[in-house]
Amino acid sequence: MLATGAGCSDDETRPGTTRPPAPAVTAEKCIVRLHGKGGTGGDSIVVDGIAEVRPTGNADGWGLRQWLYYPDDRYEEARAIVASALDEVACTTAVIGGFSNGASFAAKLYCRGETFGGRVVGYVIDDPVTDAGVLPCRPAEGVKAALYWTGALASTAPAGQDCTAIDWTCEGGASLGIEAYAAALGLPVLPSPYTDHQPHEAPELHDWLR
Repeated sequence: MLATGAGCSDDETRPGTTRPPAPAVTAEKCIVRLHGKGGTGGDSIVVDGIAEVRPTGNADGWGLRQWLYYPDDRYEEARAIVASALDEVACTTAVIGGFSNGASFAAKLYCRGETFGGRVVGYVIDDPVTDAGVLPCRPAEGVKAALYWTGALASTAPAGQDCTAIDWTCEGGASLGIEAYAAALGLPVLPSPYTDHQPHEAPELHDWLR
């Protein structure tokens, strides 16, 4: 927030003017980052030849945005946002990584067998809300996935926790718990380097693009 009386810098848009469009970003390889509830996306950037694609969720959540991936019409709406983000950077090989609510959306995409036309090679599911979006789970052949867990959500949302009571977004209305969630995904639970609920730079995000 600007202090009272502060003027505009040369980089700020003055009243009556519009900011020029950001330059186009294109890359054959990309990482798609799905934010959590109360987060937002941002402009795509290229780092070491890999596009960082940060779409914004399709629903309001905790003052900012979230991914709402149920029922089916909202799933298709959220999916279309990711598809459009991939198209905008002309990405042909992608890894999708999601955190928290974004991780739950990533897990559902994985379980729906979504490859976005063969472009997605893997999903990183980082500290997800363990909801019923993974039931049933039928991933596409050859698509990789990794499930990371800090343990920070285990006490807040143990198996059977009513999500409405804690203002969480959960398909099915309740938490499955990490054990049932991992079993549905058919994945081992990998320890996050953190013990509090925060995203990390999982090695698979880049390794799977090599």
